[in-house]
Amino acid sequence: MLIIKLSATPSTNSFLKQWVQESKAHESIAVWAEHQTEGRGRMGTKWLSKANFNLTGSVYIGNSAHHQNNIFNLNKQVCLAIMDTLEPLKIPELRIKWPNDILSANKKIGGVLIEPIIRGTQMTGVVVGCGINVNQEKFDASLPFATSIKSITKQNLEIEPLFESLAKNVATAVRLEQVDHERYLDVLYKKNELCSFKTKDGTSFQGKISGVSTGGKLIVTHDNGDRKLYKEKTLVFTAFQH
Repeated sequence: MLIIKLSATPSTNSFLKQWVQESKAHESIAVWAEHQTEGRGRMGTKWLSKANFNLTGSVYIGNSAHHQNNIFNLNKQVCLAIMDTLEPLKIPELRIKWPNDILSANKKIGGVLIEPIIRGTQMTGVVVGCGINVNQEKFDASLPFATSIKSITKQNLEIEPLFESLAKNVATAVRLEQVDHERYLDVLYKKNELCSFKTKDGTSFQGKISGVSTGGKLIVTHDNGDRKLYKEKTLVFTAFQH
């Protein structure tokens, strides 16, 4: 795998997508930046990261067509690859918060942005963006639930070897045809625990997360026994509102 280091770039995902469009010479490429100036999250959100303190990088993997009918399967595999990268660091209570946040206890430590590469009508590859808070200890007031590896473990980590490990794990996970759905559910944040939620229209209720559908919708059993499916951005944990 070719690994590229940048001092700064607006977005590592955008950098890789342009690279792939201009060259077909590599089956897998990874790029990380010391400073990502316009980092992106899912569905138009921003990823804020202090320069030189955190891991902001992306991995391109070709031949991912076996996942083209279900991008959420890729999301599950990538989230588990991040878990595999972080678990040796002895970070406590690692969990995946649906659909794509990585938590330690109740604090966010990382996130994922997956963008397919489409040629014609076929998905020929995928760009996986990963952001992990590594050595930053102070966060903007707009991010009250953010934390970092250093804040949790008191370790100051080198970002380059951490990214190399992550890129390897992500590439392996994306190429797998079998999706470890059960493992994803095993580490799903607040699964089978009573939680308070709020829907997009402002309705509040309590319920338990029962699982995730094959299409990526969150399955919640309400306290009155009703079982409903929710798409991304239509439901939030009340505890994570600010």
